[in-house]
Amino acid sequence: MTETGFPDSEMSFLYVTVPDMEIARVIAGGAIREKLAACANVLPQMTAIYEWNGDVEEESELVVLLKTARNKAQFLAKWVEEHHPYEVPCILEIPLGRGNYDYVSWLQGQLGAGSRLM
Repeated sequence: MTETGFPDSEMSFLYVTVPDMEIARVIAGGAIREKLAACANVLPQMTAIYEWNGDVEEESELVVLLKTARNKAQFLAKWVEEHHPYEVPCILEIPLGRGNYDYVSWLQGQLGAGSRLM
């Protein structure tokens, strides 16, 4: 831990489910290139079970966690929706509390001007 500690941050995760690694790369890479996300983590295959149009469905999916500033989360969500193949994609914002100063500062630098993470 650095001298500056573990302060509150103004950052969020966007939790996004996708059908496969190809789409995960499109979403993660595009969001980073557009400076809407600082970085992304792709979590390996999981099983989603849900009801759709009266039927219980079971599908394999991956999770993309996009790290962003809260003030960019809405813009990022819109961008993801525009580039996502699902009719109704899962895009959920998870506000984060504290983060180690050096990492949060790095995130802020990746997002460019106008992102306030602390």
